[in-house]
Amino acid sequence: MNRWSARGLVDWTIDKQWKTGFSGNYSSTKITSAPGANDGIMNVVYSAPSEYDLKGIPVHVPGDPTQQVLFRSTSFNNPYWWANNNEYLQHTNRFFGNAYVEFSPGLGMADNMKLWFREQAGIDMYTSNYSDIKEVGSAGQTQGGIENYGVSRNVFNNLFTANFTAEWGEFNFDAMLGNEINQDNSRRWDYIGNNFNFYGMPVIANATSFSSSEYNRHSRTVGFFGSAGLSWRSMLFLTVTGRNDYVSTMPRNNRSFFYPSVSLGWVFTELPSLKDNDVLTFGKLRASYAQVGQAGTFYENYYYVPSYGSGMYQYNPVTYPVKGVSSYVPYYVVYDKNLKPQNTENIEAGADFRLFRDRVRLEYTISYQNVTDQIFSVPTAGSSGYQYKMTNAGKMRTWSHELGINVAILENKDYDLNLGINFTKVNNKVIELAEGVESIMLGGFVEPQIRAQAGNTYPNIYGTAFKRDEATGQLLLLDGLPQGTSDSQDLGNCSPDFVTGFTLSGRYRRVNLSTTWSWQKGGRMYHGTNLTLNYFGATKESLPFHEGTMVAEGIDEATGQPNTIEVSKQDYYMMYNDVTEAGVYDMSFFKLRDVTLTYKLPTFGKFDIEVFGFARNVLLWTKLPNFDPEASQGNGNMGGYFERFSIPNTSSYGGGLKFTF
Repeated sequence: MNRWSARGLVDWTIDKQWKTGFSGNYSSTKITSAPGANDGIMNVVYSAPSEYDLKGIPVHVPGDPTQQVLFRSTSFNNPYWWANNNEYLQHTNRFFGNAYVEFSPGLGMADNMKLWFREQAGIDMYTSNYSDIKEVGSAGQTQGGIENYGVSRNVFNNLFTANFTAEWGEFNFDAMLGNEINQDNSRRWDYIGNNFNFYGMPVIANATSFSSSEYNRHSRTVGFFGSAGLSWRSMLFLTVTGRNDYVSTMPRNNRSFFYPSVSLGWVFTELPSLKDNDVLTFGKLRASYAQVGQAGTFYENYYYVPSYGSGMYQYNPVTYPVKGVSSYVPYYVVYDKNLKPQNTENIEAGADFRLFRDRVRLEYTISYQNVTDQIFSVPTAGSSGYQYKMTNAGKMRTWSHELGINVAILENKDYDLNLGINFTKVNNKVIELAEGVESIMLGGFVEPQIRAQAGNTYPNIYGTAFKRDEATGQLLLLDGLPQGTSDSQDLGNCSPDFVTGFTLSGRYRRVNLSTTWSWQKGGRMYHGTNLTLNYFGATKESLPFHEGTMVAEGIDEATGQPNTIEVSKQDYYMMYNDVTEAGVYDMSFFKLRDVTLTYKLPTFGKFDIEVFGFARNVLLWTKLPNFDPEASQGNGNMGGYFERFSIPNTSSYGGGLKFTF
């Protein structure tokens, strides 16, 4: 990645009534990256026999760069051949900024009152160009191809607010009314060229077949909002808000929706009997209720150019136009004309405490979230002419607990020691889905999948499970080998039992050491890479199964008795890893995320100078063998719960100087 940016900012106080200013930010980012999942090169790296020298063996047949050389097969690319011939390129130019003017009319108000108006207009615009190049000889596309695609987006925002504050004796009051307009214009394009005439010129002009698409979208949101807050003696705090949005992306009869909130806080240590307390320095109780509306996207039924493909093909066997003739069919998703915005209702309560002159700080929050009218693509009968219906199809409930503890364990002129702990526990459950729908696929393959299942926790992994004897739970073997179920089973909840973060820092005179730790308990994930490595015998756990025979523990399905059939260890292990359940792992881990060592030099005139060094992602203890459970997060793999040939996480090290004057 190469990135450079520039930023400018101006604030100008013209007089007591007028202020103005503007800011602008520009950046240019160019990224070349390796592919992932089934198109990835990590499959070959991970599954290579340890004695095979990927780098030292020629990557192609001598004299013919279009014929790859690989240890197993050419259904995947040799990573060094890929690096020399193919490319995934992304280039983004972005500008965003705003300008504002603020006016305080005065109007002869008393000193304890203030009124001001603020008008702000801003823009966020970017263009991202992508290019995926597959040279002649690429796995799955031997004649090569190129795809140039991108998006150009321009978001205009206008925000106007009127603000008022006042103090009356022991009361403080503030209010705000406003209007916001968002205009979002975007354009997407996709130009594909397949079957290059010859090797060495991977550009679209060298292709022999072409297809293209272009898509423009315009949307607008107009919102009117307001808030009012009242406090008494810096002890009681009441805040009320409300917002009504009008969105163009919903059906005409459901474009307007209102969502309010109210919160109440009580700092009970402001009571005279509790002030100047050496034990309980600060105490606050708080509660709130809020609703949040979230619009979906509605389209009138339209036609599109169909595509025909599946997991059985490396690419679509039929692409349009065919000999200059195109084809259009009704889009396979029908949109509910009564589609409503999703609504989230949240009830929250909590308490904050500070003890022993703020040396100990405790914060606890419990919240209940009820989501209704969730928008999903619901499977429909093919006889309707559509495959899915976009509609309000779900209700989900979430309970969450969050606890924060910060303790100054030691405090001294020459040294100190501080500990911070943050504990979070979240429980999601799907209450119901659309009538007649038991579950909805969120991602994955035909099998396995990540799904939302009515009546179950969310999200869960579904796939084939081991056949087991109902009485004993032992594997049910066929001819001495394990076997999977014919249908998908619930293989576990992806969400962790809890997540805890720690910060531990200490100082001795001029030396400071700070660390950040993470602990996650529970949660399940499908790890396709481990499953593949086990299948090919490239992992430590597969070593005992490389050769020889065995009699596996389990029940013989034919006789109902303990198994006595001797089988090849390789056959057993390959059948074992052919069942999805074998690739589902516990995501529990304990990790040192960051350690930073700082030394503060003696004061030099008006300068304070610090020298520091850091290391990130350096230690990991995990139940998942061979990999970091977080490696697939951010790769579009359903929140990191569905991994397949992801790029490993990196450790980073660095240091620097900090000047303060």
